[in-house]
Amino acid sequence: MEENKKEQIEFIKKSFELKHLKRYKEAIEMLYKAMEFDNSPQDNVELLSQIGDLHLLLNNYDRALDEFQRALSLNKHHIYSIQKCYEIYSATNQYQKALKTASNMCEENKTPQSYYNYINALIKLNKLQDALEVFNSLDDTIKLDSDILYLISTITNDKKELILEKIISIDQSHTKANLDLAKIELEKGNLEKVIRYCLNIEDDNPVAFFYLAQVESKRQNYIKAIDLYTRAIKIDNDEHDFYFDLAKAYIDVFWFDEALMALKQSVNYSILKQDNKKRDEKYFLISWILIKQNKDSKALLNLNTIDKNSDYYKKAQILIQLVNLKHSKLSDVVINLEKYLQTEEKNPILIDTLASAYKELKLYKKAIKTYKTGLAYYPDSIYYLLEIIDLLIDEKDYKEAKSLIDDLLARFKNCASVYNSLARIYYRLKDNNKALDAINEYLSLDNNNAEAYYFKGLILNDLSDYESARNNIYSAIKLNPTVAKYYSQMARSYAGLKEYESALLYSKEAIEINPDEINYKKQAYDISLLIGDESKIKTYLAQLKRSEKVLKFKR
Repeated sequence: MEENKKEQIEFIKKSFELKHLKRYKEAIEMLYKAMEFDNSPQDNVELLSQIGDLHLLLNNYDRALDEFQRALSLNKHHIYSIQKCYEIYSATNQYQKALKTASNMCEENKTPQSYYNYINALIKLNKLQDALEVFNSLDDTIKLDSDILYLISTITNDKKELILEKIISIDQSHTKANLDLAKIELEKGNLEKVIRYCLNIEDDNPVAFFYLAQVESKRQNYIKAIDLYTRAIKIDNDEHDFYFDLAKAYIDVFWFDEALMALKQSVNYSILKQDNKKRDEKYFLISWILIKQNKDSKALLNLNTIDKNSDYYKKAQILIQLVNLKHSKLSDVVINLEKYLQTEEKNPILIDTLASAYKELKLYKKAIKTYKTGLAYYPDSIYYLLEIIDLLIDEKDYKEAKSLIDDLLARFKNCASVYNSLARIYYRLKDNNKALDAINEYLSLDNNNAEAYYFKGLILNDLSDYESARNNIYSAIKLNPTVAKYYSQMARSYAGLKEYESALLYSKEAIEINPDEINYKKQAYDISLLIGDESKIKTYLAQLKRSEKVLKFKR
């Protein structure tokens, strides 16, 4: 008899080990072997409930239910098995059976958990008044159970906030109550309260990270927002579409490649979940980015998927005009866009597209006026403001540009792009040290921008700090190896260091990327003169003369 008991214990022990290794089917076999011994009814009840748990881990709800019901046939008062039956009925949307089971639990065991189950089942069956009546009939001690109170908060809109705050006073770290309050305060714009409620939650929670990211986006701290969206995604297990908001944060900092990847993930999520609510908006944003990346044919394919009855259809037609900017007569495109303006004057994409058209035509004052109109409709738009600042710089109106920058920095000191504009002003005014300070500030906020590293390298070359210039331009090339001017500027750094062979290699690379740029050929010719290699001098002189002839012919 003693031997049998030891052998049975070994089977049970082995089952726990296999369960820990997630080998659930083998663990079930071990428990069935343990049941072959002459057990007391109560022992069999416990073994059957353990087998039921293992079937639940395998998502075998029917088998799990059978095992828990077998346990209840031996002991109808076994609370654990009753609870598990309730959970299975709820998970499989059998709410009438869940209600009956919860009612039995309340008769057997008048605990907060039992009444929670009962009220929850009533809510699922849309018997809201019954649920409130049950709640009002409870003892005060059970009424103050935070989870029961949370259930009540979901069906009483007029008292929702009061109940949620009551829950927090009882259990400060209550996850659902904190998240609901954070959402309410986010909609009100009370950002500090959103942060407080999210930080109340003790465990890492993806929705809390999402709300914190929303706060940082509203504060224009996009880099921090991106980090928080990414953290939310890592721990979310694809329950929410955080990719869409992540994409919009990437767009705000002009990281278009990353935004495109996030949008594609968001589209995949929509397909998987059969959720088409924001489908057209996603395809619209994908198209907008593709146009910015000069991938017009791909953009048009996405634009053509947008439903004609969608709110984004008219916006899509405007984007098509943006494509036409590159392939049609600009004045005709402007006429079409100005027609749209009569009915779509508040459309942000139209404003941007029309201003871009004016910019292409070098009508800077009209472009500025258009962006200012957009700013009147969308006063919080940093994008419009930055475009106005850069156009003012192009117009050499540095005073007004600097004034707008100062206003912007007073509100959003962490907006990286402002420092790039500031650097451009100082560089135009030949104050290279101040320009360098501004671009360093930019890179402290966004160290993944190739153009910023290039600009810093350009300034350092002007200051004859060729070694530092080379290091920064190398960072630009690593981030984006397809831009000819980066290689030309690197050639300048090497020439300054008197490493002429390396300089010529980079200059040659610039020519290969952009063979139409005459200045790159002139640079290669000048460097070959410094090397003194006659064959190279002849090669680049011939290229330079051919380009000069072509240029003269075009004039």
